[in-house]
Amino acid sequence: MIKILGIFTCYNRKECSVACLKSLMEGNKSLEFTFLAVDDASTDGTAEALEDLGKVNVLEGNGGLYYSGGMRKGIEEAKGKYRDYDYCLLFNDDVKFYAGAVERMVKLFSKERQILVGATCDDTGKLSYGGVKKLSSWKPAFEIVMSREKLVECDTFNANCVLIPYNLFLELPNIDKIYVHAMGDFDYGLQAKEHGCVINPTDFFVGKCNDNPLHGTWRDTSLPIKKRIQLKESPKGLPARQWFHFVRRYFGILSACYSAITPYIKIMIGKS
Repeated sequence: MIKILGIFTCYNRKECSVACLKSLMEGNKSLEFTFLAVDDASTDGTAEALEDLGKVNVLEGNGGLYYSGGMRKGIEEAKGKYRDYDYCLLFNDDVKFYAGAVERMVKLFSKERQILVGATCDDTGKLSYGGVKKLSSWKPAFEIVMSREKLVECDTFNANCVLIPYNLFLELPNIDKIYVHAMGDFDYGLQAKEHGCVINPTDFFVGKCNDNPLHGTWRDTSLPIKKRIQLKESPKGLPARQWFHFVRRYFGILSACYSAITPYIKIMIGKS
């Protein structure tokens, strides 16, 4: 049986987390799953509910890990203690996986150093997350894509569903420690690309996952300027130091300087 270690973070959405894991286990009978969950101090009994499923090992967070910190903790634990697997599945617990989705992904592997990204759709059937292509070599502009008649090659990915051969997973570096919430998965994928990996999104949807709404975020133009700036600098926003580091790392210092001030200009003139 093909053995897969699934790594994900969770916080206070017990029913969603449990349903996600059940859909993976019950919908892919030919695969043997073990899960490494990083629970960031949930108060709704998420950790206990996951442990009751069996095959789920829960790492406790301090409430301040957020997405990138949680995934980094899970990846570090996996590299140190989990070895006997065929694939690593990085995923989000808000994906409603379709039956047989991961089994179909396993069958798509055909190249050396290949990483497969499961494309997801929203409730309307529109592509929501998947592979990510850079649209420019000098500024941070990206496009989310999936494969069509043939596999598309990408530069990075949304890590809502990413399947990596385990020997390759052990070789890759972890998510950069500077990232708290956003940009961690983009950075991880870009690092993989630099290490000679081929990143291909699927030509089918592996499940449903809606885009995060703009309402109530720093990009919500209905909010006052001061509030938008506060939200931008919050862990779930676009903190200046992390954003500058990301852009400088992959697009250069001039682009980083320009990109650092652009969000503030947009806020001041009322754009998202």
